[in-house]
Amino acid sequence: MPKLYLVRHAEPGITGVLLGRMDPALSEAGERQARESLSVLDVLIVYTSPLRRALETAQLIERARGIEVLEELTEVGLGAWDGLSWTEVERRDPDLARRKLEDWFGVTPPDGEPWAAVEKRVARALARIRQGEFPAAVVSHVGVNAELARQAAGADRAAFQQDYCQVEAYDISDR
Repeated sequence: MPKLYLVRHAEPGITGVLLGRMDPALSEAGERQARESLSVLDVLIVYTSPLRRALETAQLIERARGIEVLEELTEVGLGAWDGLSWTEVERRDPDLARRKLEDWFGVTPPDGEPWAAVEKRVARALARIRQGEFPAAVVSHVGVNAELARQAAGADRAAFQQDYCQVEAYDISDR
């Protein structure tokens, strides 16, 4: 059975804001967290986002026999919202913030990436992952992992939640 582990990156050096495409390194606590919680993960390959918080997390999976960076696993681009707290988003444009909360996947931030584009690039990443060896892990971001879980295992992306360094396992043999 092809086992796919979806891992959210460890705690980044910047918290409390929407990171999107920002590229901070892991915090010291994040490095510790990854070393401790991912030491038991035994996979043949790790696919990772190129953003440092994910790549550094992937490099701390000691039992991985290889790492492959996939651009398609980059976090959702939030455009003008990158680096803002949700309070700042609401202050700048309360109507758009309200609409986003009502339809997270249908409303795109200014200069942000539409969810349809996320779906397409995640599908490309998943096609590449399916061609590889298993068990495999993906170290990415909560938005991308939610879409991967939907496409790979039929999970409800709107209900998907994942803490830093949390691992979700899926058998993807029948999809």
